[in-house]
Amino acid sequence: MSRRFAKIPMTVCAALLVANTAHAADLSCNGLIAPGQKIICPGFEPNWAVELLCSGNETTSNFIDAFSGDEITTTPGSVTFLTENPWTISTSTGVEGTIAYTPGGCRDESDAVHDFTFSPSAAPGLSGPFFPFCCRIE
Repeated sequence: MSRRFAKIPMTVCAALLVANTAHAADLSCNGLIAPGQKIICPGFEPNWAVELLCSGNETTSNFIDAFSGDEITTTPGSVTFLTENPWTISTSTGVEGTIAYTPGGCRDESDAVHDFTFSPSAAPGLSGPFFPFCCRIE
């Protein structure tokens, strides 16, 4: 009888491995997002954001500046991934930091729950200390 129960976890593990492998294959932009998706990490006080966009197998970035001047500006740029999972990034616009997968572990200022946390280490026009904030995938 214990043999029968021992097979169940192996079957479940095999199914999860297949599901995770299929899911990972869909995430062609450094294992973070799928083609056509973007991950947006909005900071606040002052308001700014970094977004990473996946097109094909290429990831690009935008720095969204809502703290200097009267208008919100978006500056496109490139992104370099220094590590994956967690994803340490450096953008040509001056944003640097780490995006960690934290399932249900990031709660934003509106009390919404998110699965990714961004810990910035640099942002254009800002000096630390920097505090972690949530990211969402669209």
